[in-house]
Amino acid sequence: MEADTLWRLDFGSLLSEAEYLGTRALEEVLEASQTRILDDLCREELGDGRRRFVRWGSRTRTLITRIGTVYPRICRVRDRLSGRTFAPLLGALGIQRKRYTPELRLCAAELATRTSYGEASQALERMGLRIPRRTIWDFLQEFAQVIEATLRRAPPSPAEEERGSCHSTDSTFVRGRRRREQHEVEVGIVQGQDHRVQLVGVRVDDRPGASLKGAEVRRLTTDDAPGLRALGAERQQLCHLHFLRHLIDLLGQEGVSLSERETLVTPLRGVLAHLRHSVDCHRRDGNGVAITVRVRETLMELGALGERLVKGGCPQSGRFVLREMRALVVFAEVGGDLWMPATSNGIERVMGMVADRCKRKWAHWGRGLRNMVLALLARKIRPRVYGVAVRRYLGARGYW
Repeated sequence: MEADTLWRLDFGSLLSEAEYLGTRALEEVLEASQTRILDDLCREELGDGRRRFVRWGSRTRTLITRIGTVYPRICRVRDRLSGRTFAPLLGALGIQRKRYTPELRLCAAELATRTSYGEASQALERMGLRIPRRTIWDFLQEFAQVIEATLRRAPPSPAEEERGSCHSTDSTFVRGRRRREQHEVEVGIVQGQDHRVQLVGVRVDDRPGASLKGAEVRRLTTDDAPGLRALGAERQQLCHLHFLRHLIDLLGQEGVSLSERETLVTPLRGVLAHLRHSVDCHRRDGNGVAITVRVRETLMELGALGERLVKGGCPQSGRFVLREMRALVVFAEVGGDLWMPATSNGIERVMGMVADRCKRKWAHWGRGLRNMVLALLARKIRPRVYGVAVRRYLGARGYW
């Protein structure tokens, strides 16, 4: 007989035994911790020499953890001074009347932000943990309150403190719970010279630019939304991509065919790309004169295109080019160590995350979806603040 066939083991039984030992070991650790706490409490005495805390019965408690369900024996204690009874172990863990442990609640909430409430429930069930969708919803609402409070008390992000940072904001419409009801969700960010994005705020059904409330907006890169022009930023750059998109739409409204639109816009797309690359190149070598020349040549080409469109039977498109061409070169005119992006790609990536939850999953806007988006944006865009929120949520309650 071969050596590797001398013993036969059931791998499934081994896994079951390991799982049992894991939960059993956790029960033993909890009960040992409870014994140490009770010993410390029993040492405290009143003025007459009696013990202040006395044991007041015990019962088996069901706690659902990430590694499985445990059933520790929880002892209660009576305080002779105040007359109240409590369970010291549950208070030390921060569980009190809760059935699910904090680390499991956090795990379920984070899983829901990555997928959805239903998919998170299914994933946890495959791990042997049955948690209903509604319960996961409650977990996320609880955790989102901690995130929001942490964001309010958090110091400014490094991008906000940089002198060369630039703000940006965008909005999208999502459907409400009622028929034909829509809500406008606006997200504000600040982007540093390293192109890293930090979250400033999220507003729903508010005035344009409300997501930047409280921020000192000096430089702003936006799309062609008219309501954002009233924010009063010192420098306001019009996104090149939104400008081209709007121009193509105007040409289509004026009866220009698709092939003719491409013929008109393709050279313009090259002019703007040349400007962006020229600014990046000459800023590195410190040649400000070359940037000024490139800006002047770009404005001349844009002005010539606008006049040609007006004379060629597209007055609306031509006037749009002539009116907005100065806003296309603002990023090139800022000098020194200041910086502005020529496009709003930073906020568009953030809005893509919002659209994944609000549109592609056909979710209705409400408190649950709002908190899911807040937790998602905080984890992706403000990782340090999110880490602080996680530690505050778990706190001294441990990781059981």
